Amino acid sequence: MALDRLGEPFHGSIWYWVESSYGGGESGSTLPVSCKVQGARIGSGDRQIPLRGFDSPLICHLLKQTHEPTFHLEYIPQADDTLIDDVIDRTGTCCELQSLAFCVGANTCLASADNKSYYYIVGAKPETVRISGSKNQPYMVTIDFQCKSVTTSTALTGGEPTALTGEYLQFNVAGEITKTGGHVVNTDHIAFITNAIDITVTHQLDPNTDHDALYKTYLVEGEMTVEGTVDISLDGGGASHFGEVLQNTNFTITIDMGDSGAPRITLPNCQWKSSEVDLNINGEAIKETAGFYAKPSSCSTIVTAVPA
Repeated sequence: MALDRLGEPFHGSIWYWVESSYGGGESGSTLPVSCKVQGARIGSGDRQIPLRGFDSPLICHLLKQTHEPTFHLEYIPQADDTLIDDVIDRTGTCCELQSLAFCVGANTCLASADNKSYYYIVGAKPETVRISGSKNQPYMVTIDFQCKSVTTSTALTGGEPTALTGEYLQFNVAGEITKTGGHVVNTDHIAFITNAIDITVTHQLDPNTDHDALYKTYLVEGEMTVEGTVDISLDGGGASHFGEVLQNTNFTITIDMGDSGAPRITLPNCQWKSSEVDLNINGEAIKETAGFYAKPSSCSTIVTAVPA
């Protein structure tokens, strides 16, 4: 292999599969990720730890470690996104996550195969999923995966899928954020002004590697926590919102990330974590970054599509 080029920026590619079994790799349809991926970071995990004896201050042995690769992905979602559903919702009554495989390319625009790199990731399950949006910005999806293995090659795995064609999802342009239950304004809006929203889903994964193996045998889903914050105006001086906090009022937040066909995130049985009303002299409307927990009744119905 003759490597005669640097790692080049803006020469990336990515697609994925839903595995038929954990760590099974490429399976079924090849699925696109957004056309506007902002970052993809592949980590090997620690490969060895040093050992010393009491006869010398120097390292005398490097002890091989099990494979614990990670994958961090950030992208701007589109109206026909499928990945949000695949990493948030768990399947069926057993609340199991689907495991995913990814092909990630670097230097893909170069003619010589020797100067391209492809990373084939299998057994990827999301540890955390974060969806955030704010004024004048697109929505951003950030996912941190634990994985079974990563291999490298100068040849891609699978065939590149047809790119998504849906609109990029932007906080102020399409869709809406609504609240049912408790105090609502402006046709079921959380407040007169909602400036930002940030949702985090944590799957609390438990990696399991057998005694005679270096690769994970199982990656087990643990507790599932759904929480978030909204930056809102405290209308009427904030007393209604503060009262909801004190009374542990239940409410549902629904986030339509765009128009028909875009992801819809439904967070039922929410309660505010706390409140702090700040009266000051900065000249701005009274606002708060209000945190909440959600208590979904099902693992598999958080993400749906905005109906036509």
